[in-house]
Amino acid sequence: MSSARLLDVVFNFILFDNGEKKIARYQQFFAIKKSLLRIKQIENGRRKGGVIWHTQGSGKSLTMVMLAQAIALDPTIRNPKIVLVTDRTDLDSQLTGTFRKCGMFVENATTGQRLVDLLESKSDAVVTTVINKFVAAVKKISKPLESNNIFVLVDEGHRTQHGIFNIDMQKTLPNACFIAMTGTPLFKKDKNTAAKFGGVIDAYTVDEAVNDKAVVPLLYEGRLALQEVNASPIDTFSVW
Repeated sequence: MSSARLLDVVFNFILFDNGEKKIARYQQFFAIKKSLLRIKQIENGRRKGGVIWHTQGSGKSLTMVMLAQAIALDPTIRNPKIVLVTDRTDLDSQLTGTFRKCGMFVENATTGQRLVDLLESKSDAVVTTVINKFVAAVKKISKPLESNNIFVLVDEGHRTQHGIFNIDMQKTLPNACFIAMTGTPLFKKDKNTAAKFGGVIDAYTVDEAVNDKAVVPLLYEGRLALQEVNASPIDTFSVW
């Protein structure tokens, strides 16, 4: 490791999770580096987004924390507003708790009006919310927020970004940079997670995680259900 990278890791990729010191693993380090390069590409007034495809158990929550921190500290991005979106209240609470345990100040938008207030404020902020709050936010925001310094990090992006929720988010934040975090992206013709967000930024597959001994192997065993049908009562049964 070069001295420059060592200093980078020490300054930007070490955090304290509820008092426990944690250092980014290599897939987290490179995903964040690639994401910063991607979001600095601006096309038609909008920053380019994409998908971070990291398998389950690879530390996506901490990756989101470090990515939010990297965006906030980047001197080329002025007053960034970072919105972290989940699709369940328990995940929202978990992510909010992770940020706070890691020492990052975060606002939790538990209502649509609170989300509107935080989005419309002129100060930078890190906001966590549940995706359906955007439905309420759309109704309350008369004029779309057109800043391209709004970053939306979507947890489990494959589940929510192919319907009305995505449309509402795009209406409210037309120039925002959307980055999806997922361990199981969709590749269907009509539901392609990578195509929806602008391509894969970084991939860390389950095979790589197993080889690193970061997760246990997934084993599938085909089973045939053994059953015995008593045909005689069925054949003699009549329906009147």
